[in-house]
Amino acid sequence: MKNFKDCTDSESDFNLPRRIPNEISGIIIGFLVDDLSTLRNVALLCHDFASLAQSHIFRQVDLKDDPTSFPCSRSPSHQRVGYLPLIYRFAALLDNTQTLFLGQFVRRLDVDPCLGPLRNVEQAELDVTISSIFQRLPSLIELRIKRDDCKHFEAIQMYLGKQLKELWIGHMMIYDQEDYDHFQNMLTSLTVITFLAIHDWSLGHKLDIDSTPVHALILPRSLKSACITGTNEYTYHALALGLESPRAPVLSSFLSDFRNEVEDRSSLWKGLGAKTAIALDVGNMMYWPTGSGLTMWNRADPIASYLPAMISVTQGLKGPQLTLICSQLYLLIAYFAHFISILPEPVHRICIDFNAGATDGPPDRHREDWAKLDSALRNRHTLGLLESICVRCTTRIITGNGPSFERGLSLDRTILNRVVALLHRSEEAGILEVDHTTLFFEF
Repeated sequence: MKNFKDCTDSESDFNLPRRIPNEISGIIIGFLVDDLSTLRNVALLCHDFASLAQSHIFRQVDLKDDPTSFPCSRSPSHQRVGYLPLIYRFAALLDNTQTLFLGQFVRRLDVDPCLGPLRNVEQAELDVTISSIFQRLPSLIELRIKRDDCKHFEAIQMYLGKQLKELWIGHMMIYDQEDYDHFQNMLTSLTVITFLAIHDWSLGHKLDIDSTPVHALILPRSLKSACITGTNEYTYHALALGLESPRAPVLSSFLSDFRNEVEDRSSLWKGLGAKTAIALDVGNMMYWPTGSGLTMWNRADPIASYLPAMISVTQGLKGPQLTLICSQLYLLIAYFAHFISILPEPVHRICIDFNAGATDGPPDRHREDWAKLDSALRNRHTLGLLESICVRCTTRIITGNGPSFERGLSLDRTILNRVVALLHRSEEAGILEVDHTTLFFEF
């Protein structure tokens, strides 16, 4: 994406005489489709390669600027002259009659409209630019956008509502009823979407039902999976009300996160029902408790400090399946031993999914904690409340925040080779499943 002009040709180039047989060119380009850097370089060699490579090069477009490319000056004039943000460069490409056809190749678009130089650009100018890009991407099915605002909601609704299948939104705050309405209208317009992820967002209200009415937030009817993290109790309640609507979707899976806060999500779990598989991101449990300068693991009884939050967040779970996604920090195991003991009765199948890209492992430094976890699993099984415990270690292919989604330089799945010995009582009871075949986090 950083050399638009160098790796593009007009449609007329397709009609130029071939210097290399089509079959040979196709084999070369096909061999490089997973190596975009090399593919871009090869596309510069001749028109034949450029023509064949364009659909692959522009299939996924990332418009997030590299902070190291920003000029030191914060003056808008210096920034626009010294460095033109990718959003404007791509918009210019689509405005050019010789290259506008490239928009038809774009299937995924990543955009962060508030980084670096864009902080000093007039918002109205930015909104118009983003809208102009959206309306020139007829094949776009996946959009990932950070720091969204209501104007972008309107553009998504107007130009992308009938084609997006995946939408990722990050770092969003809805302050007033007008923004809320824009957001709801956008969701309603998404008629073919199947996956929705919203990270680090909240509705700008406090949960006070007596004084502030909670408006239902209705998810798109075609939606199958949702990932909602970094939000507040008010938002969960709004989602729960939306799930009561006859227009609400029936979700097959829902991912949320755990924080050290007492939150009542029972109405949300009720709305999702027993058929929705729940995944809970617990990170590495190294949180900073409110009003304290110490992490939970520096306290005399760290587990006890989390029990109220652990109980409140899971209270009311209806489905039999719960997946706990996490890093590989060894301290997690003691937490799991307590967490599993207080899970609601309907949860009969548990999966612990370690992050293969985590850098804080291995998780079996304290084997005595694994013995406690093994006992907790056996006890739950003896009570007739546990059918299986699955352990896997996967690479994350969805975007998220925190240790559960960290990506180190290498992958480490070796914990799977030691789980049977660590949970030998569960293995003897026939409830332990070690999943070596699932390599990517399935959600």
